[in-house]
Amino acid sequence: MNKIRITIIFFLLTVTMARAQWNTGSMLRMGQNAIYFDDYVSAIENFNGIIRVKPYLSEPYFFRGLAKQNLDDHEGALSDFTRALELNPNYFHAYLYRGVAFSSMQRFEEALEDFDQAISLDPAAAYAYAYRGMTEAAMGHYREAERDYSKALMLDDQLLAAYLNRAMVREKLEKWEGAMADCNAAIRLNMFSDDAYGLRGYLHYRQKDYHNAIEDFNRALKANPENRRILMSRAMVWYEMKKYPETLADYTRVIDIDSNYIYAYYNRALLRAEVGETNAAISDLDKVVEMNPDNILIFFNRGLLKMEIRDWYGAYDDFTESIRLYPDFVKAYLVRSAVDEELNRMDEAEKDRYAAMQIMDRYKRMKAGDRNALVDTTADFRKLIDINARQDEVRDVINGRVQDKRVFIELQEVFYVQYLSLDSLRSGKVQYYNKHVMAYNQAHDYRPSITLCNRRPVYPEGFVQTNIDELSARISKEEKTDDYLLRGGFYLGSADYSAAIADFSAIIAREPDNLLALFNLANARMMMYDYIESVDDKTSRVVGERPNEIRKVDYSLVLEGYRRCLEIDPDFVFARFNIGNVYAKSGEIDKAIEAYTQVIRQDRELAEAYFNRGLLYIYTGQKAQASADLSKAGELGITSAYNIIKRYCREEE
Repeated sequence: MNKIRITIIFFLLTVTMARAQWNTGSMLRMGQNAIYFDDYVSAIENFNGIIRVKPYLSEPYFFRGLAKQNLDDHEGALSDFTRALELNPNYFHAYLYRGVAFSSMQRFEEALEDFDQAISLDPAAAYAYAYRGMTEAAMGHYREAERDYSKALMLDDQLLAAYLNRAMVREKLEKWEGAMADCNAAIRLNMFSDDAYGLRGYLHYRQKDYHNAIEDFNRALKANPENRRILMSRAMVWYEMKKYPETLADYTRVIDIDSNYIYAYYNRALLRAEVGETNAAISDLDKVVEMNPDNILIFFNRGLLKMEIRDWYGAYDDFTESIRLYPDFVKAYLVRSAVDEELNRMDEAEKDRYAAMQIMDRYKRMKAGDRNALVDTTADFRKLIDINARQDEVRDVINGRVQDKRVFIELQEVFYVQYLSLDSLRSGKVQYYNKHVMAYNQAHDYRPSITLCNRRPVYPEGFVQTNIDELSARISKEEKTDDYLLRGGFYLGSADYSAAIADFSAIIAREPDNLLALFNLANARMMMYDYIESVDDKTSRVVGERPNEIRKVDYSLVLEGYRRCLEIDPDFVFARFNIGNVYAKSGEIDKAIEAYTQVIRQDRELAEAYFNRGLLYIYTGQKAQASADLSKAGELGITSAYNIIKRYCREEE
């Protein structure tokens, strides 16, 4: 069972910019308000605006770092706090929250250095001691943590979180009276604090005072009836008291509150198995498998339950999956052997028993120091038995909040030239400009306008076909380059790749150096190849596939087209970006990373290049580089990057 955890909320800051112009101060306050209302992405956009105009100010870097920290982008936050300190070496809050970022990344010694520096700048800042105490506690330095919490409370006896955290530290030190006194003090500060009642209930439980534990958990739930942690803790106490109906009711209540809370399903399954509700237990484990298909214990336990109902084939499959996940799982071999015997497959049963004996022998030899007897651990065993490994608390994606979900990682798509409609502008960031596009639009007085985009623009119903018909009628009377370019763009956007290729080829036959036509011809060919692949279902476009699993496609004509664009204009970064995508799709990861790196050297504001390079860094196991790139992509507007940082870039604990 998890212990009750206390969430520490960032202390709210109000910083006044001396002598700042009104508009800068207004934008800063707007960003601060966005942080207050958890709209972190909007906050970052506000601070980006200030930084572009006044990069010498430290405050927007600090607050942008604070927004990133709330998005779990600790690397990005660290970078911004550091920049704020470069601009203002005496910035107390920057030291304080850079310490928080270091601590979040488990770089505890560096965190302590920053907290020490913050305290030297403001020895009366109570929450600086509180944060340092949190880091000391995370390091297992409980006496030092207790000292810091005590100092914080001496300076400010209204810090409820400091009381609760000191109570947890004192529980570690088995100072039961002091821990209980801290909970009581927290309750006096806030008689409706479910965390305070919950922690006091946990202290009662630790001392086997189950009656008072239940009373405190009841009080906590009266204050917050949907606190899952408290319900799970109360279920733990009910179980110790052998009150199984009450235990079951609390697990069910948690599931009613959050149908994706994996611990509740798992614990309810174990309880149902214990009281003989085997089929119901299997049903719960089925749900757990959906949420975490990488856990050996789920399959193993479900296999045992299936044996009870004589579902031998189902049991065999579950034990086999356990062995696939962890090839040295001795118990799984032994029970699968028993299943083989029930199915009268004696040879297979003997093979499993022999495999189990071999593994046990290697364990013994390994413990005796035989380096040649190392057991095959193809994955971290702790991860394979962590029920919650793929299931963190979920936050809604509302106003910039980020959800920690199973992220489907896919490259940002290639850029191509397309007609720009007002509806596409309303649908979000889909348009980019460069000198060739601007020259075309100016020459035509922006009627119509074209743009560079990397996702299909939104057009009104019937709009595309109407324009294709009108352009076709004009071309039939007089063949003009511009009409072919526009019609080819409409064909490309509507996935009629053959027609698009024909139109762009017609332009190049007359104007071999028409960069926009060359670019879209290469794009049309690439998109056509990708479409054929998706229909054939022979390759995946998801980053993470092994190169030898990707069917090689002949992209030579595509690459030739993009390179021709770069010969005409070496600064046309969109062609270089698309080359990166070609290499990524082909499994040539190093070449793709280099292409995106060249794009970033030329254009440090192209978010998609950071995003795609970050994904490839994840693929190659370079988490620090991935986190830095995805942080920059998020800062520049690709908010899904924060999902990926949270899901894939955290160091394993």
